[in-house]
Amino acid sequence: MKLGLAFGGGGARGAAHIGVLMELERLGLWPDIVTGASIGGFVAALVAAGLRPPDLVHAFQNLRAARIYALPGRRPALVSNRRLEALLVNKIGRPTFAGLSIPLAVTTVDLVARQEVVLEEGDVVSAVLATTAFPVVLPPVEREGRTLIDGGVLNNTPFDVARRLGADYVLAIDLSNSAPFGTPVVLPPGSTFLAYLLSLTQRQPLYQALSTVADILTAQNVQAHLALTPPELFLQPAIGTVGYFDFHRMEEGIAAGRAAAQAVEATLVELARRRDEERETR
Repeated sequence: MKLGLAFGGGGARGAAHIGVLMELERLGLWPDIVTGASIGGFVAALVAAGLRPPDLVHAFQNLRAARIYALPGRRPALVSNRRLEALLVNKIGRPTFAGLSIPLAVTTVDLVARQEVVLEEGDVVSAVLATTAFPVVLPPVEREGRTLIDGGVLNNTPFDVARRLGADYVLAIDLSNSAPFGTPVVLPPGSTFLAYLLSLTQRQPLYQALSTVADILTAQNVQAHLALTPPELFLQPAIGTVGYFDFHRMEEGIAAGRAAAQAVEATLVELARRRDEERETR
């Protein structure tokens, strides 16, 4: 039985993926196939390269705004992806998909053809830069004659791709379960001045409206795929008011992921038992 994990996009909310992985590891489960979009593609690539939850925590600590954003130069975006690329190379080197420990695929969108493009061959780092190219914020990536952006635009939680790669049991982690519009943003104790400034922005009705609209569109995107190729297990961590750029709220995201996995622990324990039994009979 091959376990496939599909990691959804959602910016800083992706810390919830780490929480889910922590619980899976505790229960003796680890994926055989991983797919992802946007931040989910980032996490999936690190897992496919052999990184474990402590390594992922360290990677997320380095995704904070002061460390990752650089001036864009002439590229069509608010910031450059140079530091993100450097972080990826530091963590996993320059592998190809064929050289990874676990099969990986990430979703992107071709700006010219206006269609989904699944990347599963060639250079991994450029593929991750493409799937995380959040429109306007990070620049599109030119790859094999295509201009690629964030895969979450068309397939934000690619559980269908995990199935196509050969997963018998697919666990999908969707990150659109946010707090209702108008929910006050409460900062955790000991927050930095940067976190305070970001929270001021998030308290504005305009930001909250845009964030809610993004979640609505993402939910519709995911529901359309659920109708076609539903996963065996679909998790939606309650990420509350954690925003797309709130990497300083990593601990909240991790806690949400752990809680979502713990809520279905009986199912996961049974899955681990079934997989162990199958391996013993081979």
